[in-house]
Amino acid sequence: MLDLNSSFIWIFFLVWLLYLVLNKIFFKPVGEIITSRETKIAADTQRQENMMAEIETRTQAIESQLSRARKEAQQIKEDWLKNGEEVRAHAVSQAKEQAARILGEKIVQLEGEIVTAEHALEKQIAAFSEKIRQAYL
Repeated sequence: MLDLNSSFIWIFFLVWLLYLVLNKIFFKPVGEIITSRETKIAADTQRQENMMAEIETRTQAIESQLSRARKEAQQIKEDWLKNGEEVRAHAVSQAKEQAARILGEKIVQLEGEIVTAEHALEKQIAAFSEKIRQAYL
């Protein structure tokens, strides 16, 4: 059978004492450190996920603003092109009208000068004819 002597009790007592000492000095503090680190890691992970979600939200907001800004810029560009085309067409029509008016004025002026030149030529022809007639008579 099993003999229980005092050395067994002393060994049992020392092992139990060693366990209590190690538990108090080593296992509990290390366990607390591990627990606090795991808690901190979990909190940091959650904070990181929250930040990533916020970054994602802000990125989507910025992309939608950028998209709207591009659409607005395209619309402004189209409006400017349309407005520029209208201004160009108006300027061309005004230039054509002005050119037609100036052409009409110049034609009237030239007709007046032609009439004046014809009268002057008729007088010169008459004077020249008179000189020729006098020279042969």
